[in-house]
Amino acid sequence: MKTFALLRCSLFGAVLALAIIDGPLWAQSPAVTGGGVSNLDLQSQLEKGLKARRPVEFAYIRQVVGLIESGKLPRSVVISTFGRARQKPDRKLQYFQFALQARTKGLGIQLPNLKSQAVGIGSNGGQHGFGSP
Repeated sequence: MKTFALLRCSLFGAVLALAIIDGPLWAQSPAVTGGGVSNLDLQSQLEKGLKARRPVEFAYIRQVVGLIESGKLPRSVVISTFGRARQKPDRKLQYFQFALQARTKGLGIQLPNLKSQAVGIGSNGGQHGFGSP
């Protein structure tokens, strides 16, 4: 019985220490509570959150971040599109690319060309899959 009481006290102490160090869960930043990565710049968050792997994917993200820094692309549009793309089970980056393209179409913002970057767009007009050569 003493062992159980000691274990319960040490577990409570560990939880209390964690709450003191990290702060309560409701006080943490939205990036942490939303499953994101904290203490990273936007470019690193996009690269890691969208699972960029190919050099063209890293180049695309660099170009998007450059558009934000130059004031041509609203950061809020990128962040909200990023949050939605991260919820997709696969092809997060491709969803992000197409969704960002669609959302900025009416704003007159020139985004990087997707022809050499997104999966599924190529010489046959994006008709990869069944019936493609």
